[in-house]
Amino acid sequence: MKVPIRIERSLEVPASYKKAQGLLADLETTIKRFPKLKRLKKLGDSDYVWELETIGSRIAKIAHDVSYGARYSINAARGELSWKPLPKQGNASIEGAFKLTEMAGRTRLSFRVQGELHDVPVPLMYRLVAPAFIQGKFTHLVDTFLERTRDALAA
Repeated sequence: MKVPIRIERSLEVPASYKKAQGLLADLETTIKRFPKLKRLKKLGDSDYVWELETIGSRIAKIAHDVSYGARYSINAARGELSWKPLPKQGNASIEGAFKLTEMAGRTRLSFRVQGELHDVPVPLMYRLVAPAFIQGKFTHLVDTFLERTRDALAA
């Protein structure tokens, strides 16, 4: 089953814009704050393959070991990190952006991701609820990522 993913979240952090720009300069450290990241494999200067731990519920038999490739692009002047999917890498196609916005001594972190998980094993009786269930799991991961990033900037 294919499952669409679409998440938009934002969070203010008690850090200057200049300090927050370090998130863009240190891409790998920023990515490694993402929960359930099992392995990050560098393919080239700006290409990576993500491998995540199982997402979902093995009890409900809605569980997926997500992996995908992405090419990252940093626009420091705009305070933006974006990524596009690499074809034929893993079992998902994910794109998105991570944007910094300056706000009077603070910074807003905005995160947007969309894409599709491929070949998700879902029993027939759960096919109607599986997309919302998996979307909820991914939303929780994104929220945790933003909280970890906030905590790292506050330190």
